[in-house]
Amino acid sequence: MSQYGGLGGLGGLGGLGGLGGLGGLGGLGGLGASGAYSGAVTLGLQTTAEGLSHLVGTDPAAAAEPMDFASPANLSRWSGWVRGSLYLTEYAKGLDWSANAAAETVKIRMDGAAMVTLARPADTILAKQAAIVRDYADLRADRTVEITSQLGFPTEYFSMILGLHNAQHAKTLELLAATQVAAAHTAMIAKYALSVRRPDQVDGRILPMIATPGHGSFPSAHATEAYAAMTVLSHVVEGWASMSDQTTRLALLRGLAERIAVNRTVAGVHFPVDSWAGATLGTAVGRAVLRRCGQQVETPSYSYAAVHGDFTDHAFLNDAQANGLTTGPEYAVTQSPIFSWIWDEAMKERQGPGSGA
Repeated sequence: MSQYGGLGGLGGLGGLGGLGGLGGLGGLGGLGASGAYSGAVTLGLQTTAEGLSHLVGTDPAAAAEPMDFASPANLSRWSGWVRGSLYLTEYAKGLDWSANAAAETVKIRMDGAAMVTLARPADTILAKQAAIVRDYADLRADRTVEITSQLGFPTEYFSMILGLHNAQHAKTLELLAATQVAAAHTAMIAKYALSVRRPDQVDGRILPMIATPGHGSFPSAHATEAYAAMTVLSHVVEGWASMSDQTTRLALLRGLAERIAVNRTVAGVHFPVDSWAGATLGTAVGRAVLRRCGQQVETPSYSYAAVHGDFTDHAFLNDAQANGLTTGPEYAVTQSPIFSWIWDEAMKERQGPGSGA
């Protein structure tokens, strides 16, 4: 898990794919709950309070000015992990799903409309996919550090591309964390319903280089999170509109999302079709988050039925239908005042002249 934390008390649930324990929104880069005082400081404060109490009277305290009721205006007063709980609730309150046992599909809905439908890949496809996974093992030595440092949310990798720094882009990083948690949460629904075996459970010759996660292979949560993050951050960059090399950074964001997804195949824990499903789901989640933020982006529905082949972002963008991905009608996503607040805060952190970045 990266330094951007793990949803407070839910962190004890263990490593759920890329969640690192339903992670991503706990410390939020040091914005979490206050740490406990040491015993000496606690005793010192108590002694000081007793020593000062004689200096003031015992009249009732004056009534404090009340804060606005249930208002986003109060969000800046709360710890990051508290806002994290609100983001997940606001995203998930419209999230629903159903499984079709006969067709072996799961349909994930947002605000009552179909968002993504995923079909369980046939065993014959997985058997063929295993050969691709074995071939990717040649890259393991070159990518070991990358792979092991991306076991949790790879926030630092996105930060590298956009020049994000906690002192200057705390709210942008908070939006990124919220997006990754929403994506991971959604991926777990599909994983549960479709229940697809991992590559090393299909082919004993794969021999993963990292521990195989304790949940289904399809879709890849890392791919879901990476494509959701890329989708939201690309819109952030366009919203900042002050980066002279915007086109370069957008291309690098797409390349990073692909690389994070493929690294899981290199490691031996995901099939390429897992990345196809994850990229599909992540793109949809990212757009739903943007709609929650009040951004007018397109939200087409998607259906994916696995076709044997490798995963690349170029094919995802340019040859999706031949690889089993179809686009359906658009659906509406309700704006959330809480997500709108974090979006507006992130927009204040734009880079460029006069921005303080």
